[in-house]
Amino acid sequence: MSEATRDSPTDRESPTLGRVLEILESALNYRDWIFSLADPHLGKRVLEVGAGSGTMLDCVVDREHAIGLEIDPGFACAMEERFQAHPNVSVVCGSVTQSATMQAVSALQPDSAMTFNVLEHIDDDEEALRSIASVLRPGDALAVLVPAFPAIFGAMDRGVGHVRRYRRSDLVAKMERAGFDVPVAHYVNAVGYFAWFVNGRVLRSTAPVGGARAIDRYDRHVIPVLRRIERSWRPPFGQSLFAVGTRR
Repeated sequence: MSEATRDSPTDRESPTLGRVLEILESALNYRDWIFSLADPHLGKRVLEVGAGSGTMLDCVVDREHAIGLEIDPGFACAMEERFQAHPNVSVVCGSVTQSATMQAVSALQPDSAMTFNVLEHIDDDEEALRSIASVLRPGDALAVLVPAFPAIFGAMDRGVGHVRRYRRSDLVAKMERAGFDVPVAHYVNAVGYFAWFVNGRVLRSTAPVGGARAIDRYDRHVIPVLRRIERSWRPPFGQSLFAVGTRR
């Protein structure tokens, strides 16, 4: 299962990213699994940072207010069209590191936030985390998913514009410096670790080998099994790293 992001200026220049996002749109088992990790920590007014075309934001349209922050105007327009029948959904176009943008977000009064595969595209990810913290109140939660293990950084990462992959200790330290306590931090998708390594380091592919068909098979046959296994067993490695921070 591949990763993608939606909150870097360079994303608009990456045809690989567009292809990956299109493929992942149909990977609903993966989406539901990742959201299930974040869901218990989210409130009634949920901000998603780097919401793309709204694949994950769609999971919170039943909340009091869902706020999609997206830097790419094309994706922001797609979200507005996607959620036009939902008056409780707000779309903000701008960067998480721009004060004017975050003032607009703050005015919408989020009580929790989530960001999935976004921080790894931002040069100053700590600044982004501090910016998210600035629109939350003490006790509010931030759910984060990022790609894990610098050792498997390869062509796939470069293809979608990743700046880094994360170790658990690195992400926790950055979140703590940004103003969060971090009660939850664990690796996710153990099988995906090997798939990413083979795709990006061995085959040196910049996109998932096998394309949409391979992702669909992984999503239908592997993800449901992994989800059950990792519900009771936290693997010591994984393709991704999930963390929850509580605003101090």
